[in-house]
Amino acid sequence: MNVTQRIHLNPQSKGNLGKSFESEFRVAWLDRLGIAWTGSDLDDRHHTFASRHPEAVRSYPLGNQQESKTELLRLFRRVLKDTAPLHIIDTRAQADALILGALEELQVLEICAEQGVRLTFFLFPTDDTESMTNVGQLFLRAGDRADYVIVHNPAKARGDLFRGSRLEAELTDFGARSISLPMLTPTTLLAAEKAEAIAKRGLSFAELSRMDAGHLERLLAGEMQWAMMRMFRQYDAVAEVLLPTALIPKQKSPATTASPASEPKPELNFGD
Repeated sequence: MNVTQRIHLNPQSKGNLGKSFESEFRVAWLDRLGIAWTGSDLDDRHHTFASRHPEAVRSYPLGNQQESKTELLRLFRRVLKDTAPLHIIDTRAQADALILGALEELQVLEICAEQGVRLTFFLFPTDDTESMTNVGQLFLRAGDRADYVIVHNPAKARGDLFRGSRLEAELTDFGARSISLPMLTPTTLLAAEKAEAIAKRGLSFAELSRMDAGHLERLLAGEMQWAMMRMFRQYDAVAEVLLPTALIPKQKSPATTASPASEPKPELNFGD
């Protein structure tokens, strides 16, 4: 299938999984590649995504089932008319049933397939049965009509309930890819929150990592840069389920790939 547009969605019910944390690394990766994207913020309690990217992200309040269906209809009508090759949806906790119900009733997956649009679900398994059940239900509803990225968060999941499970094997059989989030020190995370309070607005991870911006002291900005480069390499490796077909970077041949010893240290550059 030639994918002309991608929609990223993280519709799990459980909160505090690192969903917004991961999406910040992802949009920084897209910006680094120069890929245009738009976004929707369905977290009507915090609006973190829209606060950090006000020019690219629009907020949609989710109410009851009928109100949510109406808002999601507005959202997907806009996205399917959008010229941006990629759209990112950040959801609030406890909204998965509303979102999946709307996807089914509005036949979003079927319409997307007709138009060459592909959804990618970001799944966050942890070591509790609620999270595992939720991941299984999402997979059961979407099946092979979507792609999957399994996001391991070592700060949240320290057990092995998912790894080696039948669910993991089935997702792998469907081509699911895996990434792991970096663990930032509490000092850096608290400093980032303080920087946002001082700025009186949300700050993207790209902004926080820029040492010349002065939002974080040098050591802490350096940790942000380390985390971003670690995530960028992982996104590069799973780009085929993240990007439209025409935008997937071509892999370098072994003959032209630099050896680890000679490879230059990557530098982040997010402009002035």
